[in-house]
Amino acid sequence: MKYLIIFCALLASSVMAHPLKGSWQLKSGFYVNEQGQKIDYEGLKLSAIKVVSDNHFSFITMSDGKFWAAGAGNFEANDKTYTERPVHTSYPVPADGKYQFDYKLEGDLWKKNRWQDGQLVEHEVWQRLP
Repeated sequence: MKYLIIFCALLASSVMAHPLKGSWQLKSGFYVNEQGQKIDYEGLKLSAIKVVSDNHFSFITMSDGKFWAAGAGNFEANDKTYTERPVHTSYPVPADGKYQFDYKLEGDLWKKNRWQDGQLVEHEVWQRLP
């Protein structure tokens, strides 16, 4: 009986694992800079890996093989929004301390958009790593 309870608890925790949990590789994206210009990640030759656990995230981004940015912190997510609260970063964090994205999972792709004052300011596509 004891083993059945342990098995059921393990099964329940794996079923309830957050769908974003895992390792992700950046496939494409863009952001809008402070001058309002759209900057495509391909032109910057960006590559990145993001790791998402139950409550934390971390990532490192390279540009043409050289360090570009890194960050780690806490996140919250539901079935439509993903909000990062960076704690350790190589870049300045907004005054409210968070980045909120709308997102969709399509198979192994994680597509997310960040809006500011009604304008799309960041779009990223990540692919789940095996």
